[in-house]
Amino acid sequence: MPPEVITADFFTNQHRVRGRIFTGDRRLTDVLNDQLYSSLELLEVEVARVVEPEKVVYTYPSAVLMKEAIAFVIIPGERSNGAESRIFKFIEKRPYEVVLTVPPYEISGVLHLRGTGDLRMLLVREVGHFVPMTQARAVFTLFPKVKFSGEVAIVNKRLMEVVGALETPDTIL
Repeated sequence: MPPEVITADFFTNQHRVRGRIFTGDRRLTDVLNDQLYSSLELLEVEVARVVEPEKVVYTYPSAVLMKEAIAFVIIPGERSNGAESRIFKFIEKRPYEVVLTVPPYEISGVLHLRGTGDLRMLLVREVGHFVPMTQARAVFTLFPKVKFSGEVAIVNKRLMEVVGALETPDTIL
């Protein structure tokens, strides 16, 4: 698999930062969870305020984004980045339809977690600070008409306040 540069939307408390990031042969989740670096270097960067996400207020050829400031990331389109490289690393997971709060957002979607239906295990078993979810929908709670969605989102676990399962895994499957 050739080295990859992908485009993603990174959401902070106040901004949507769209940029291209070099992931090499890793998934974006792996890059975010790499503890050797506390920041990301983005290329071809556009910054918009969350309340007007399509109105670009700044552009940069490159910029640095601190990982701790990232509430969540949406990868546009249907690419999950790196599925081919994970074929031999498969770990059985169960889908959990959840709503979680990462201020100032409410994010709903499906978490795919190992083990039982105990969501507290999300904090223990899921390695790293960034957790991927599918079928993600985010609402900016200060202006609920402002919404974002993507087939794949990666959420900052350290910023989660509430995680609630909408259904038990047995009813989802």
